[in-house]
Amino acid sequence: MIDVAVELFLEQGYDDTTMEQIAERAEVGTTTLYRYFPTKDLLLLDRVVRGMDIGERLRARPADEPVGEALTAVLREAAADFDTPDLRIPEIRQLVDVAPVPRARLWDFHLSTRTQLEAALAERMGRPASDLSVRLTASFALEILVISDDLRRARDYAPSASASLEEVLAGLPGSEIILPATGRANAVSTSPGAPAVRSTSRSPAI
Repeated sequence: MIDVAVELFLEQGYDDTTMEQIAERAEVGTTTLYRYFPTKDLLLLDRVVRGMDIGERLRARPADEPVGEALTAVLREAAADFDTPDLRIPEIRQLVDVAPVPRARLWDFHLSTRTQLEAALAERMGRPASDLSVRLTASFALEILVISDDLRRARDYAPSASASLEEVLAGLPGSEIILPATGRANAVSTSPGAPAVRSTSRSPAI
């Protein structure tokens, strides 16, 4: 059903494709189609979001693996999922970019992915999911994927997703992140090889 739906979306556009047309070409009943995919946008996004199960992937890593190494491993796994040529990710993303409903749904998936990753990180870090360190770690890890995807899209998807990710990862050790001023100087600990993170010593004048 996914393959048929994607072909129809690419042939005649997302808005002009109906669930009935998809069911007819897939040779399944409309009821069956709706049972697996209650809304049309889920059919379009299926291939795009299949690599977003970062939290589940993290839980599957060895329990004694350092958090940083585990995060790198799951990011590489996720990127590799987008390197299968027949997924036609570039074309699908172009459709998503001009279709408001799938684009909004993709944002929902992103928020859900972050929540799930926070929960998985909390278990490994021995902290509550609401802990600031947990939430920032999750957000930073996901932003790495976003940046690597931005690189690919800016280059018409010429490099692989894995190559773009490795480019971003290679730049982390030499990067520096400036935190908002808190009114006091405090060093922020990072794992070996991680980008330098520091806060400024004074709060901005008001």
